[in-house]
Amino acid sequence: MNTLQQHKIDERETVKIPVGELRVGMFVSELDRPWLETPFLLQGFELKTEQDVLAVQGVCEYVYIDTVRSRAVSYGPPGTKAGQSAPGHRAKPEGGFERELGKASAARRETSGLIKRFIDDIRFGRSLDIQVARAAVSECVSSILRNPEAMMFLTQIKTRDEYTSQHSFNVCVYAVALGRQAGLQPRELEDIGLCGLLHDMGKVRIPLEVLNKEGKLTPDEFAVMKTHTRHGRDILMSGRNIYSGTVDVAFGHHENLDGTGYPRSLEGSQLNLYTKIVSIVDKYDAITSNRSYQRGRSHIEAIKILNDLAKDKIDPQLAMGFICCLGVYPAGSVVELTTGEVGVVIEQNPRSRLRPRIVICRDADKNRVPIRFVDLSEREHDNQGRLFAIRTLHPPDAFGIDLRQFQNLMEKRVW
Repeated sequence: MNTLQQHKIDERETVKIPVGELRVGMFVSELDRPWLETPFLLQGFELKTEQDVLAVQGVCEYVYIDTVRSRAVSYGPPGTKAGQSAPGHRAKPEGGFERELGKASAARRETSGLIKRFIDDIRFGRSLDIQVARAAVSECVSSILRNPEAMMFLTQIKTRDEYTSQHSFNVCVYAVALGRQAGLQPRELEDIGLCGLLHDMGKVRIPLEVLNKEGKLTPDEFAVMKTHTRHGRDILMSGRNIYSGTVDVAFGHHENLDGTGYPRSLEGSQLNLYTKIVSIVDKYDAITSNRSYQRGRSHIEAIKILNDLAKDKIDPQLAMGFICCLGVYPAGSVVELTTGEVGVVIEQNPRSRLRPRIVICRDADKNRVPIRFVDLSEREHDNQGRLFAIRTLHPPDAFGIDLRQFQNLMEKRVW
């Protein structure tokens, strides 16, 4: 057992450990941050599965373990074979963020353009060629496997006028990322990505006055909106080179585990894995996107909503896995530092996810400054000895920041 800090909390013996040393069976009694700033339902809980371990690793750097309430486990780093990372830590990405961003951007342009062509095909009565979509998704999967942060960054670049294609792309990327977290193989990742890309095709047949209405839909209008799942099923069933999984997901992605969803009021046991995954990531992207009837919520608000839905609407383990995928500060997040400076998150640090790699672009007075890289995992204090860390998250367009400018700069490697 490592030499670790110990102290008494409520007369129980506790031990402080870094999250890289967490193991199934441990009882987490205290976090390194307030409970309300995390997605966890309970203040104190046992780590029952590897997903629980990953969830804590996604939001904390260290925690306190109640040694009395924990099951029989050791408190040193779990044994790993030579060449393996400690459980819960991802392997180092194959490609650097800047190097991968250009490839990810090309894949994004291809998939977004494809969705626009599919929309025209549907409107003109032409059938969709699903195999063409699979080829585009395959490029997205390859990019995510090389370096997921590049694709995650691109999901934060949103334009209201292109919501449909952007939403389809984002759900594809998020579904692949969650599928990867769940242990799916590359071919399966292509399948789930394809399901995510095509899940909302039925909305093409919803009248624009309903689809783009500002304000709450009337009961009659909502009934029309709900028909997009049946339209999606019919459109994909009539396509060429059909993949049945896309049909299931298009038809079922608004079902809930408790049977309160639509169109068939199915329950959790009747929903397959791909449908459950797309249901979660579809909700997250919708919550965080600007729509005609609402402004997008922050990442923190969105994961709190997912956490609440995980009580009975969405799969709790998959929801926790997705929250872990995203982390506290996803790539593309606009963050304000304790110094008052503002930056954009470029990459998370797998072993210190509260201290990501960022690009600073605003000074303490929020004025533009020449951009510079900072790896927060390598610096705990600024040049004046002040704590150097993230203070808060801001919307992606805060302080006049345009993520597309960062995308262009990084693709051109102008640093």
